[in-house]
Amino acid sequence: MGQKYGNKFPAIQKAILAMNAEEVAKTFVAGKTLEVNAGGETYQIISEEVEVKALAKEGFSVAEDGAYVAALVIELTPELVAEGQAREFVRRVQDLRKSADLDVSDRVELFVEATAGLRSAIEAHEAYIKAETLTTKLSFANPPANSSVVEDEFDGEKVKVGLVKAK
Repeated sequence: MGQKYGNKFPAIQKAILAMNAEEVAKTFVAGKTLEVNAGGETYQIISEEVEVKALAKEGFSVAEDGAYVAALVIELTPELVAEGQAREFVRRVQDLRKSADLDVSDRVELFVEATAGLRSAIEAHEAYIKAETLTTKLSFANPPANSSVVEDEFDGEKVKVGLVKAK
């Protein structure tokens, strides 16, 4: 627009910015012409003369493809963090099952020592964890001597997991 309108561009830009941004964007995305009054004159601004960009508000992320815009909430709630921790815990248990040479259908008992945040996540998602890992009993206790054990740390939380084949 700067080349086409020269020294009139700042006034036109100011007039466009004073308009309702959502309505202006809809007009341009639809390929329509926008009528702008600036400096006592009326200008017909065509969509090819401008670039419309979606800017995300804080806590959101946006992606656009032509006339389509998707916005995602990127704020992690405590519930989402706990769910993510439970999923990471399941992954650690599945790795432990493999290293213990268990069959995929073997039922197990888990013994867990975890920091407070992770313990809370495990308790909140216990049914999911038991179903995914074929656990018949989950105890927050020191693993017995005959168990396969792994100690790990993730998301700032520490965990020690003991696993024995269920009887």
